[in-house]
Amino acid sequence: MPRIMFLVAFLVAVCAPQLALAASTEYQAGAVRITVPDVDGAFNAIVWYPTSAPEKPWQAGPFTISASQNAPIATDRRFPVVLFSHGRGGSPLSHRELEASLAREGFVVVAPAHLGDTAGQPQAKNQAQILMARPRQAMEALNAALADRRFAEHVDSARIGMIGYSAGGYTALVLAGARPDFEAATAYCQGEGQGDIGSCGPAKDGTADADKQLGTWQPPTEPRLKALVLMDPLSFVFDKASLAAIKIPVLLLRPKDDAYMSAAPNALALAKDLPTPPEQIVVPGRHFVFIDPCPEKLAAEAPLICKDGPSVDRTAIHRTIEHDVADFLRAHL
Repeated sequence: MPRIMFLVAFLVAVCAPQLALAASTEYQAGAVRITVPDVDGAFNAIVWYPTSAPEKPWQAGPFTISASQNAPIATDRRFPVVLFSHGRGGSPLSHRELEASLAREGFVVVAPAHLGDTAGQPQAKNQAQILMARPRQAMEALNAALADRRFAEHVDSARIGMIGYSAGGYTALVLAGARPDFEAATAYCQGEGQGDIGSCGPAKDGTADADKQLGTWQPPTEPRLKALVLMDPLSFVFDKASLAAIKIPVLLLRPKDDAYMSAAPNALALAKDLPTPPEQIVVPGRHFVFIDPCPEKLAAEAPLICKDGPSVDRTAIHRTIEHDVADFLRAHL
């Protein structure tokens, strides 16, 4: 009995510090803008990363950013990298809280502001241009961050994942090896999908235009991706055959209410057609519930994006999403 008690005491003494470390956030969040060259012109990306420096919030337009600008990255280990692609007409700041939370959990997050498809910036001429540019820009932003002298020695390029929201989900799936079927997408939008505004409405010129301009397009792939997190992805342009090359783990989050973007041709079809069934989480609310809670002024100007039903607590939902996403990425990167 004394020997057993000694072993128990020894294990408690050894494991307690590790358990305490795992239960608390080890880092603060840092953030820096980088400039990424592209054939269509340079664009910005925000890199969020772990730092030991205290967080000093700052303003970017209507948004309060809870991360220290240009703080030095923590140097006690090499960190996994997460590429983050925002939705159509959004921006990296649409998901600032999730990105900062991942930095506190020990991830370096690279979030491009997609040229031609970002709020407050000139828009691309047509949807086909956006569909071709998004995957390329995401790869360029990733490579620019990995080569940046501030991060190059402190990231682990063998552990790279990707998060995509809405059109960012399309971007992530393409880079993971999926091949879009634009003719099938055109048929859907001209037929049963005419009322599916989230899939076809904002880009009603897109799929017909894509049939002509993307017929010979060879989508790029990013073989370094090890895991995907997809938040209500725009994925009706893929089918079972075009998804066959995706062999990495997928976490699929979708809203309970699919009134804005139909789940049947998007998230539900994706879950059925992926070679390996994804982990799935259903959250209250609509398509836009995955965007961070809006500042009061912005909420008044954009109720479709910012306002939820009376029973939907977006702030609480985001705290749960942050936890679930971090756990998934830790398990697979």
